[in-house]
Amino acid sequence: MAALDSVVQHMALAIAAFTGIYNVVLLSLGAFRLRRADGSLRGQLRWTHDGPVPLPSGWSVFVLVPCLNEERVIANTLRCLLDGQPGVRIVVVDDGSDDGTSRIARAVGGSSITLIRRAPPEARQGKGAALNAALGVVRVHVANEGLDPARVLVCVLDADGRMTPGAVSRVAELFEEPAVGGAQLAVRIRGRNRWALQLQDLEFWALSAVTQFGRVATGTVSMGGNGQFSRLSALDQVGSRPWSDSLTEDLDLGISLAARGWTVTSTTHAFVSQQGLTSPRRLLRQRTRWYHGHMSALTRLPDLWSRQAVGVLGRIELTGYLLVPYVVTLPGSVVQHYLLLRALSGGGDERLRLLAGPAWLGVPAWQLLALTAYLAPALIYWRRTDDLPLWKALCWSPAVIVCAYLGFAAGWCALWQILTRHRQWAKTEREEETSLTAEIRSEAREVREVRETREVREIRARIRTEIQAEDVPR
Repeated sequence: MAALDSVVQHMALAIAAFTGIYNVVLLSLGAFRLRRADGSLRGQLRWTHDGPVPLPSGWSVFVLVPCLNEERVIANTLRCLLDGQPGVRIVVVDDGSDDGTSRIARAVGGSSITLIRRAPPEARQGKGAALNAALGVVRVHVANEGLDPARVLVCVLDADGRMTPGAVSRVAELFEEPAVGGAQLAVRIRGRNRWALQLQDLEFWALSAVTQFGRVATGTVSMGGNGQFSRLSALDQVGSRPWSDSLTEDLDLGISLAARGWTVTSTTHAFVSQQGLTSPRRLLRQRTRWYHGHMSALTRLPDLWSRQAVGVLGRIELTGYLLVPYVVTLPGSVVQHYLLLRALSGGGDERLRLLAGPAWLGVPAWQLLALTAYLAPALIYWRRTDDLPLWKALCWSPAVIVCAYLGFAAGWCALWQILTRHRQWAKTEREEETSLTAEIRSEAREVREVRETREVREIRARIRTEIQAEDVPR
């Protein structure tokens, strides 16, 4: 037992060291970038509600929307694109739907969209295959119109995705830097009036997005499946079919771009929102699929390290990112529960129990360490959104442990699926969406409240300054 205790202690130290060197550094860099750029939701509302923003001169943007039985959400997505992203060209890929997806897309978009309808056996071969089919159509347009592939952007938007107004224009500005080959928007969850959705938004924004902003420093921001932008010339360099058949074709594309020397970045001035999941079963299935793809991507490391186009820092960062499930998630689940069991049993080395004394004292001490680790993201979430007051953010901090346990379960399920060579996955089901009218009114009210709050703060600051000036002896 003593030998096992020693092994677990070394595992815990290794996890703590990796987390401190990798995650804490990226979170700190991301928080610093947010502060400098006013990357709060308040700042984003100032940028994104000034009305439609035209594309920068000389740029062409094609938005690919892959669909499989998306009649519940596609109408609102297309309306948001048409109203909020002027100048983009929309390509809807109906990948073998047997519902009204194509009919609704045509009714909403009309001649403003290009509709590609795929049928079996070509259809339903994965999101990557659908995107490659749409890219073929884009390449034909580019060739026929004599467009410069270096000035053409390809955006991937999920059927439930909604970018903030003018987001495409702001992303296009990033590509004025010739080295930038890809960009990924931060993701938020809509409908945050339910605790499960609020928790997912906290996870996406305070953990994933802030870490992504930190990765801007190394130019290796991870590509996501929603709100993903790529320069066409960079995609051409990856190959004729840049999206692979991986379960996380977005992550795979980001690695391919980085391996060829392209910078992948992000912006704090726009984001994309999507539906969250309230069903525990569906949520676990979704995360298991993500972990499956993430863990399988470890096979890309030899290709990454064999190419000199990638900077050393970029290779180190991507390696750390790919190792997270193997170095943190899986062994972390073992350490967490082993320490709890040993503390509850009252046995083991005193160092293992964290605090000398009764076993019941060791359990709260260990959990306190975990809660403290989640306090920082909760504070970042409070500072960078208008969703929660401080006291609620602090109360939400312990709830983030749910995200950790979801990761534990999904990681082990994914490992099992990899070992058993499981490849078949059901797509994530969407919830029925209401008309955008009510949501637009709600968003307008939120913007008005934010602006009024800002004006009140400015007035108060001005009054304080005037009072202080009057108090100065003349």
